[in-house]
Order: sequence, then C-alpha cells, then structure tokens
Amino acid sequence: MRRPKRLSALLSSTVTTAVAAVGLLPLLTGAGGCRHEPAEQLTSHDAGGAATPGLLGLDGALGAQSAQDGGRADVRSFCGDVYAADNARMSTRCLAKDIAIAQGMARAAGTLCTDDMNAAVARARVDFDADAAKHCIQMLQDSPMTRASVYDTLFAHYPCDAVLLGQQAADQPCRFSVECQNGLACEGYAIGVDGTCKKPPAVGEACIAQRFGTILSESAAHLHHPDCAAGAYCEGKACAPLVAPGKACVAPLSCAGGLSCVMSKCVKLSADGGGCFSTSDCVYGDWCDRTSGAARGKCAPKRNTGADCPSPDACKGRCDSVTPGADAGAGKPGRCQDVCSSG
Repeated sequence: MRRPKRLSALLSSTVTTAVAAVGLLPLLTGAGGCRHEPAEQLTSHDAGGAATPGLLGLDGALGAQSAQDGGRADVRSFCGDVYAADNARMSTRCLAKDIAIAQGMARAAGTLCTDDMNAAVARARVDFDADAAKHCIQMLQDSPMTRASVYDTLFAHYPCDAVLLGQQAADQPCRFSVECQNGLACEGYAIGVDGTCKKPPAVGEACIAQRFGTILSESAAHLHHPDCAAGAYCEGKACAPLVAPGKACVAPLSCAGGLSCVMSKCVKLSADGGGCFSTSDCVYGDWCDRTSGAARGKCAPKRNTGADCPSPDACKGRCDSVTPGADAGAGKPGRCQDVCSSG
C-alpha cells in the first residue's frame, strides 16, 4: 500500500485541519482512498527518485511514455484545477503558513491524479468527460463541498462522479471496475491477467472483490460499480442481504435505507449526546468523547480554539500536544488551535 502511506505522510495534523476547514480534505483523500495497488506501472514522482507503482497501473513502457509527455492536457488541467478549487476561500480564511502547506499538498495530489487518470485513459477503456470535469471544478469553486464524513471524496458527488466513464461492456476485459460501464464491476483481475466486467452478484453468490484500489475511493466506486446486486452487501466473501434498521451489524456498508452501522446496530449516526465507540459513529462535526474512561462515549460538538482537547479529533481546528492515552481518561490533554478560521 505504498501510495496511501505516501499520502498519509503528507496528512499531518496541521495539514489535515487546514484543508478540512476549507473543504479541501475530501478532494485529497479521493486520490488516496485505495487499499492496495498493482506493481505494474512505475512513475517518476516519488521522493528520492524511487519509482512506485501507480494506482491505475499500465505496462511500464506506456507509463514511462505518459510521464515523459505529461499525458493529455485536459486531464492534467482538470487534476490541477480541481485540487486548487479552494484557493480563493483559503486566501481569505487561512494564515500564510496554512495556505502554503495545503497548496503544496494539493499539488502533490494533483500530480498523482494526473498520473492515474492518464494511465486509465491511455488504455482506451475509460472515457474522460471534459464537460463533467468543467462542471465539477466549477461546483467546488462556488462553495465548499457538503460532506457526510471526513472520508467523503469529490468522486462521490455529482458531477465529479461522472468525470471517468467506463467503456467496457459485460464480459469484456478490465483491470478495475472504473473501466466497466456503470452497473458493472470488474471480477478476477490479477497482476498481468485481465478480469471481466460482470453484473453484480445476487445474495448468496461470491462478491466481486476489488483486490486493488483506483483513484476512486471504495465508497465512491460503489456508486456505479457495486460488488453486490441491489439490496445486498459483501459480507466476507459472499453477498448477504442488507441489514434492516435497528438490527445488529458489523460492516459500515451493511445497513439498508442509507443507515450506518453505529455501535453494532443499523441506525442514524449519533448526534450530540448519542452513544459512540469512535468518532465515525457521530454526525459530521461531532467527535466521540470518551474522557470518562468508559468503552462507550458520547458524541459532542468539536471544540473551539483555546479549549482542552483530550483527543486529536476533538477540535474544529487542530489539537496540539495530545498525550497518548488522553482520550481514554489518562494523560494530559492538548489545546485546540485555530486553523483557517475554524473557531
């Protein structure tokens, strides 16, 4: 998982809160939202000149050619502009040091985006929709993206979700589900061996597992390329019926009706005062306060600048100098610091 680790190294506390405050974080996590990657394409953008596999890997020769000529100009322009969509808002809300960090991170994400999108388009199995790309950039420039969680990405929102359109029909070869037409997913790809675009399997059948990530995060890919048919989700290796509201669950994507698996039950995300095991159980903008030391916490609004922060995710901005173990009731809390007018 070299690519995600490289991006996570950029996601320091200051950077994360700086970009999240103005809406850039979901754009950046879109490029890094993968689980694994094939070792087939080498790119020249890694630190120290060491080559690292790309997310949408091609054969080495094609990857080298793309690196030399910069790929398609429209793809390169989209990737640069979409990760700079918050620049105007940042200039009025952020300190110079926060702007510099966030913009450097955006440039890095834009480079990865360019490499990966050009690799996909070069295979002629994916179409780059310039009109959707234009409207995607405009939408992000007009206002911060409304997001349901810190893991939300631009590729999960219209029209950004339509920038890459798969061209492979059922039973045609593929390496990633994004190469398949909407409603199909790529089954059976292994390094050096193409998979096949298939209709999502029904309950009781084997899931279409994606062994390697793409520029799309897992949740964004599921929008148009689900690993199980409607009404089902992938439980381990087989498709199972979605869990009814109020029933026991174990997986984030297992609940019916748009509900979430919160504290092992399919319910709405917890609001202020609601129970939680982690911040992912809470509505966006809250954190899971477990300072009592109990296994079960309570969701609470993120804290303003100057407040104590017993956990790194307790602040609207960033939390400085959290002692390990503080969120479980041990250690000395940190202090919430302002980032880009975070409060």
